[in-house]
This record gives sequence, C-alpha cells and structure tokens, in this order.
Amino acid sequence: MTQQRKVVVVGAASGIGAAAAALFHANGDYVLGVDQQPGQVTVGDFQRVDLRKREEIDAFVAGIGPGWDVLAHVAGVPGTHPATDVLAVNYLGFRWMAHGMLPLMRRGGAIVGVGSIAGLAWQQRAADIAGLLGAETIAEVAAWQAEQDQNYPVYSTSKEALLVFAKKLASTAWNDYGVRVNTVSPGPVETPILRDFEQSMGKDVLDAARAAVGRHATVADVAPVITFLASSAASWVVGQDIQVDGGFANAMLTSMLAAV
Repeated sequence: MTQQRKVVVVGAASGIGAAAAALFHANGDYVLGVDQQPGQVTVGDFQRVDLRKREEIDAFVAGIGPGWDVLAHVAGVPGTHPATDVLAVNYLGFRWMAHGMLPLMRRGGAIVGVGSIAGLAWQQRAADIAGLLGAETIAEVAAWQAEQDQNYPVYSTSKEALLVFAKKLASTAWNDYGVRVNTVSPGPVETPILRDFEQSMGKDVLDAARAAVGRHATVADVAPVITFLASSAASWVVGQDIQVDGGFANAMLTSMLAAV
C-alpha cells in the first residue's frame, strides 16, 4: 500500500495557495495548511503563522515533527504593503521556512516556491540583490532596503530574491537531503489581491498583460503546475523556474529579438 504523502502548503487560506491545498487533498495527500489568517480550505489541519516573525516559523517547524514530503510555499503580499513586510513575507519567510523544513523532509521530497514574472530580471539584478541574499533578519532586510532605489518596485525585488535563493538552495537540498527545489512564476492571476497589484504596478501594465495573452490566469491554471513539480513525475526537475503566464514573458522577449 502506498504511503500517504504529507504536504505543507504555506499561504493556504486564499488564492493560489487555497487551490493548491485543495488539489493536493483531492490527490489523496495529507495537507497541513499554513497562513496568517484562517480561511475556508480543504486540508487535514491548519495552523496560523506570521511569516514576518522568525520565532513563529521556528515554533511551527519545531512542532510538526519529521516525515514530510512536500513544502509548497505560496504565500505572498503585493507591493501595496510596507516594503519591509513585502520582503519579509515574499522572500525571507520562504527562506526561513525552507531551511527549517529541509531536515524534516523525506528523501525524494520537493519544495516548490511561488515567484512571479515580476521577478524575471533576477539575472540582471543578481549583483544588486546580493546584499539582500546575505540578510538573515528583518532588521538586516530593512537596513538593506533603506539604501536601495525607492522607485524600484519592492515586489519585484522580493520575487527576484526568492528565485535566486531557490536556485542556490536547490543544489544543497538535492545533494544533502535528496529534496528537489523548484519555483513557479505566474503572471497576473485573478485572485482577491489582483486589485492591489493594479494599484502598485499600474492598471495599464496589467491590462497590457491581459491584452497580450487574452486573459489573466486563474488559480486553476497555476495550482496543477505546483502539484506537478511536487510529484514523482518531476523527479528529475531541479533548480528550475516554470513560468505560468500564458506566454506573456515570452512575448515580451521575442518582441525584442530580430526577426528570424
């Protein structure tokens, strides 16, 4: 008899996280949902954790015991929130949770982080965010951000840092724990916080993205990619970022290339 998998979904109260939690559950997995706020989700259990607080993440990890198969870290806040909160939730919380969960995971397990196409400039920005990747506390993150160009979208910075961190972690996690680390980068998604993104990124930008590919994504477009990366079907996929944006990022890239 196949052993039931044990899955932690962070950000399970709404949006993509709730959809992923429901899909894992429908696939027969035991799901422990995590979020700062309670939500109507189909999970085996639910715990409230504030990702801005290292002590709450540490307490959560210390209390759940070993034997986990999947960490799906979906939680995120838009750029309408204070800059330090955006960096803490979108990047630092993922870093703390991933480091804490790794020793508790079975070999063959998977960590899936959710980035964004807003973070796709990570290669060009690697030197700029090196200091952020060296920050390990909220105070260090806040000090780093205070020295940056305040006109650069902090949401993009947070997702750039998440993508780079995940790629760096992937080698260690695979070699030392037998756990795969990958990320999913959605484009605009019809979730309750889409209006916040319109405010922080500009409605014209999101309208242009929708016009380029015909519509915004739904959570049903994104959640199956998360569960795929967490499955044995992706057992040889390590350190990759899968863009789930209806081809928007590709359209932008190809528009800059010479005709072939």
